Amino acid sequence: MNARTVKKSNRLFAEYFPTTLPSMGWYFSTEVVGDARVLPEDQYCCLFSQIYNVAQGEAICFSAQSAGCSGAACYFGFSRPSPDAGGFLATKEKFKQEIGFAHQFYAQINAAQPSARYLILSGLEFLNDDCFVEVVNMWVEPVVLSGLVTMANFDSPANDNVTTPFASGCQSMWTLPYKERNVTHPKATIGALDPAMRKYIPANTLMFSVPASRYCQMADNLPDSFAALQDWRRLISKAK
Repeated sequence: MNARTVKKSNRLFAEYFPTTLPSMGWYFSTEVVGDARVLPEDQYCCLFSQIYNVAQGEAICFSAQSAGCSGAACYFGFSRPSPDAGGFLATKEKFKQEIGFAHQFYAQINAAQPSARYLILSGLEFLNDDCFVEVVNMWVEPVVLSGLVTMANFDSPANDNVTTPFASGCQSMWTLPYKERNVTHPKATIGALDPAMRKYIPANTLMFSVPASRYCQMADNLPDSFAALQDWRRLISKAK
């Protein structure tokens, strides 16, 4: 989705849904854009340790050589997990009861292949108007999240248009919503539920992620929805 359109939608969302951090977007590039920060090659650097920098205007540039960690490289599609991946998840982090379960977790990642050399994360309002945004992430308090979940189901007869999977932070921020981009009725993903990354973000914050095209659809629906009613405005005043 064209960044100019996404930014217009972001400003509309801001009228109805306050965020704890500025909304962010992902896009592909064949080259490092402007002063985007390239992470050190083959050095560990958790994406979420940099999230406040992104909120303040810094873009982060990921590639096969500089993804931040081996897990992120898999979640971004730059590499594939080895058949025996998962030991750390089960034995060190203790997020899975058995190593076999952790093996299955990695086997099911199946991230989409990147369409260009670089994958870039930026605050929406800092995007160049001509870039093509793939995924949008919103950082919100639970009361605001309740409205986003409602909004994701507003224009559908189905009521399961949002998923809350067990996933890494990177998965819920990029891998899963990006997979939804070509689905007829794309689902949103609730994320930031990975205990390993929670220390980097505000305690009262969760993440709501959707393909950029779906984000713009939802924005178009806002004026005719519950979000325009005084009841909702009174409710979200608690989150401001």
